[in-house]
Amino acid sequence: MYRMFLMVFFCLLAIGFVPLAFAASYPDAQIKELYQQINQLKKRIGALEKAIEKRQAKEEEMRKEVEQVKEASHDIEKLKERLGNISLHGKVVTYYQAASSADIRTEDGWQHFANPDSAGYVADIELSFEPIKEGQFYMRIHAGEGNGADEGLEDKGALFADLNTMNDDNPDDSEIDVLEAYYTQYLFNDTLSISFGKTEPFVFVDDNQFANDETSQFVGKPFVNNPMFDSEDEYGPIIALKFNPKFIKSLKDITFTALIQSSSWPRNEENNQKDKWTNFFRRPLIAGQITYSPTIKGRGGNYRVYGWVQTYKHEKIGNKQGTDQGWGVGISLDQYITKKMGIFSRIAYQNDEVYEAPLFYSIGMMAKGLIPTFKGKDELGIGFAGLKANHAFDYTDTEFHLETYYRIQFSDYFAVTPDLQYVINPRGNTSNDNIWVGMIRGEFEF
Repeated sequence: MYRMFLMVFFCLLAIGFVPLAFAASYPDAQIKELYQQINQLKKRIGALEKAIEKRQAKEEEMRKEVEQVKEASHDIEKLKERLGNISLHGKVVTYYQAASSADIRTEDGWQHFANPDSAGYVADIELSFEPIKEGQFYMRIHAGEGNGADEGLEDKGALFADLNTMNDDNPDDSEIDVLEAYYTQYLFNDTLSISFGKTEPFVFVDDNQFANDETSQFVGKPFVNNPMFDSEDEYGPIIALKFNPKFIKSLKDITFTALIQSSSWPRNEENNQKDKWTNFFRRPLIAGQITYSPTIKGRGGNYRVYGWVQTYKHEKIGNKQGTDQGWGVGISLDQYITKKMGIFSRIAYQNDEVYEAPLFYSIGMMAKGLIPTFKGKDELGIGFAGLKANHAFDYTDTEFHLETYYRIQFSDYFAVTPDLQYVINPRGNTSNDNIWVGMIRGEFEF
């Protein structure tokens, strides 16, 4: 027991002297430096603890923000469930168009047109959403002003086909109008669709991939739609059906279209006049189209045959007496021949008892990516068209239209298009002066 006590005593004594010996072996300056390093380490640990606390607080704040975003997304999904997928698109096109002076013989005799020109704009806001499954509602609000080179020429009837199609949608100039508001329901896996509401027939017939949009493609009337059919075009109550029997292999590339639209009648010698919003089925416009859309060597195309009847009475032209219905038949085709080049054509015949140019045709091409600098965002269009004057006139030659445009897409929101037209034999009269027409167009989208 005594020995164990001595051993414990000496061990404690040794432990007590070790720090003294350790301290005695170092100068005071080194001990002071060691304490300073320990204090610096404590400060760094403190700063690190504060940084960790701030980070934890920031992470908590971010977590709360994420929760808020999730709640907002949930609310948006609920709204989508109630209203469907909503899409909003807007476009403003500004332009200046001018034509050379010309002496032209119209129905009212010889007229002199001194450099007809005008600046203008068109603006559209498009809204679409799916209120129910496989259903889509579309609305277009439009405003616009200006006639371009049609200033004076259009009012006097100097041409069979106008030079500026953009002004067609704003006959009341700066007034804002809901031009289109219609609903389409798709049925049986898109085999059948039915549309009804307010729009124009050209939404469903006489369409063309390369010559149909006056704001970004050709602006002259012969390269947008059939000019004689266009004289019957208006925005009004319409019902349209499309049927694509894709469940039959041999018919999967064919679409059948039919429509009926309420018409407004002009006042005639019998003093008859009708508003398009009344008596929908009384002498309406009726039209139909068959579209074949094959893929040829990997290139898409569309081949359309259409016909239409405007059933109200039209005054016969020339010295003819009486009235007759307006009607016509036509073909519209477009076909890609390479990845960046396509061709198009139209040909149509309409009732020569009531229309000034019963025979109409056009042909042209579109090419993209001509200049490498623009990285495939430039587009060239060239078109040639003819409108044969009615045999009821003293002159029965053909009014020829040539047009070319070059569109440069600088960004997703901005494009510029210079455009040039040349009209030979206005109104099919070789005595009339030919007309040069130039336009510069700017497109702004959002």
